[in-house]
Amino acid sequence: MSRFGLSPRKFRRLLTQYCSLTRGLECVPTFFLTAVTLKRHPKLIKKLCQYGVEFAIHGYIHTDYGMLSYQEQKKHFNKAIETFNKCEIPFTGFRAPFLRTNDNTFRVINDLGFKYDSSITVHWDVIDDNDGFTREARREYQRVLDYYNTHQARSYLVLPRIIDNFVEIPVSMPDDEIIMERLGVTDEDKMSSIWNDIVKKSYQSGEIFTIQLHPERISHYEKTLIGIIRDLKQYNPPIWLATLREVTEWWKERNNFQFRIEDEGHGKYRVKADCSERATILVKNAGVNVPVKEWFDGYQSVESRDFVIESTKKPVIGVKPDSSPRAIQLLRNEGYIVESGEQPDNYSVYLEGLAEFDKTEEKALSQKIEQTDAPLVRYWRWPNQARSAVSVTGDIDAITINDFILRILETLFTPIEKERKTSLK
Repeated sequence: MSRFGLSPRKFRRLLTQYCSLTRGLECVPTFFLTAVTLKRHPKLIKKLCQYGVEFAIHGYIHTDYGMLSYQEQKKHFNKAIETFNKCEIPFTGFRAPFLRTNDNTFRVINDLGFKYDSSITVHWDVIDDNDGFTREARREYQRVLDYYNTHQARSYLVLPRIIDNFVEIPVSMPDDEIIMERLGVTDEDKMSSIWNDIVKKSYQSGEIFTIQLHPERISHYEKTLIGIIRDLKQYNPPIWLATLREVTEWWKERNNFQFRIEDEGHGKYRVKADCSERATILVKNAGVNVPVKEWFDGYQSVESRDFVIESTKKPVIGVKPDSSPRAIQLLRNEGYIVESGEQPDNYSVYLEGLAEFDKTEEKALSQKIEQTDAPLVRYWRWPNQARSAVSVTGDIDAITINDFILRILETLFTPIEKERKTSLK
């Protein structure tokens, strides 16, 4: 009752507050919207579109698509697409209700031409054992993380990934719902502290922090959001503040970047970069014949797309021929030049023991390379010298109390609802 009214008036105020706040901070939010909610309130959503808000699909109804077959999900998502098109609301991405998916979900969004998904969750270690939370609150917190099947940021690289034809962009936990409803935090300074810790961790590691802040909680998080956005603009190198559509477009652009490297003899290698103007080219532990700028953590940025690097060994990463394709793909996604070979002495970095490689080993491998003093050249993850990225997102699945009741009724009698409740228990 405090968040929704019988009419859209109360929620419209919250949305206006959210959009005015982000506009004043020069930040564009991405809202994930269920199609049935759009169908009931098209004028309100169109008005937000005119303010520049990015919208994406949050399913047709708010149900657990992780329990539906390929055909069932395809039917739902086609109806959602039809509704968005009919209401003339542009969209490019998708986020699953309850952040719950299965393999069929990704097949369907790929087949239907979505450009990105943001349903995979990643948990940052920012809740300390000494923070004073009750045992019940901690148990509830862990229960939700388990329900989301959350990856751990301590081992998993929190970065976009290209899957077939779409980009997967992870959403960060804890989000607003977990902090307020599960952990019981209502003090804005404490809220700010939790999310600021994620900003610092993601900046240090050069990853993305996808904030999830639902519009119905914006009054509680106003101070937190203002502080975070203002603070991140003070970082140097900068933090890229972008919509999920912009992140997607960049990640696909970056995926086409290539290096050509030629041995010129006498410990010199010519590097030619085939990339866009936005690319950030970095060198480490090596001299180059063009101007450079000190960047971060021992790296120097190079503006030139054709330069000579001085190195006693080829400044690339060599891997054994039996290395896992997953590991090789990870290294290439990280912007390194990767070659397969049997001669370790030919490469500035040579990696063995990668025949078996799991996602839980990603961050350890990345850190191992970062800690070496070997000469390296790479494309960085983000455009225009940015060290890390932040996106502000939220979900809209109800605007009035009536919507909230209908949201329950729309799934209450479906075969999957009983299974979902069992899973929650």
